[in-house]
Amino acid sequence: MKSFKLDMDLTTAITIIQNIINDSVSHVEAINFGELSKVFSYNNKGKDYIIHFNKNGERFIKDEYLYEKLSKLGIPIPRIERNGKFNDLAFSISEKASGQSLVAYPENKVRKVLPSLAIEYKKMTEILLDSTEKYGAIDHNGEAVFDTWQQYIESFFQRNQEGFWKDWYALFEHSFLEKEVFDYYYEMMMELSLSTPKEKYLVHGDFHLGNIISDGKDITAIVDWEMAMYGDFMFDIANLHFWAPQLQIPQVFLAAWDDEGIPNFRERLKCGMLFKGIDGLRFFAKKEDKAAYEMIKNKLSSI
Repeated sequence: MKSFKLDMDLTTAITIIQNIINDSVSHVEAINFGELSKVFSYNNKGKDYIIHFNKNGERFIKDEYLYEKLSKLGIPIPRIERNGKFNDLAFSISEKASGQSLVAYPENKVRKVLPSLAIEYKKMTEILLDSTEKYGAIDHNGEAVFDTWQQYIESFFQRNQEGFWKDWYALFEHSFLEKEVFDYYYEMMMELSLSTPKEKYLVHGDFHLGNIISDGKDITAIVDWEMAMYGDFMFDIANLHFWAPQLQIPQVFLAAWDDEGIPNFRERLKCGMLFKGIDGLRFFAKKEDKAAYEMIKNKLSSI
């Protein structure tokens, strides 16, 4: 099985962090979430911090842009202390929010904070976007490039890409990624995407329990905004539901929209879940993780 994470052990991390801040640190711990970045928590002079390491520094500039924009609007996002480079590694240091990620809590405690999460998320959907803003992933200036949400979805799975997904169609020939399965769910997703309203919203893009921090009562932070975009906010709710269907998250979020409702709720939810599913198929095929691939296939068959 392949890993796409940076190779960095705790001893190396301590050395690098102390070089970056030019001071000693304590209580350094690895945070084992995410597939690409290497993340650690540490204490310096009585304050707790999080440091991300990644080869792509653009994502940290984007995080900083969103912190400046969203923190003023009451969205719980940790303060970015510093971005920079150490040799060939990009890094970002932020304040550590109180509590821990929801994925670390037992299910009964997660259920208790879900109504609070729905309220915090609804605040994001109330952020006014300029009508001239386009759709899709935003850059570090908050700009997107697609005229419709459907164009963005199509581009995400197009054959010719650069970066991580360059030449990904080769997976159909040289891995266990099944084109018939992929195409079946892709066509279903694109048809359902027509139910998406023209209104666009700020979308987190990687909205799962590991990126939501709570002290057990309230939501203290929403982290890791690398995939933030403008589009259909149901995309985020679908992501949560895809990975944790037992929590019945759609019903909790519907309650937060009780007065106005959410048009085409089921179609948009299913569209977002299919997006997450087929992206998971190709990711785990590239990672050579057959067990995870089969797990995703089973999830897709039950949507």
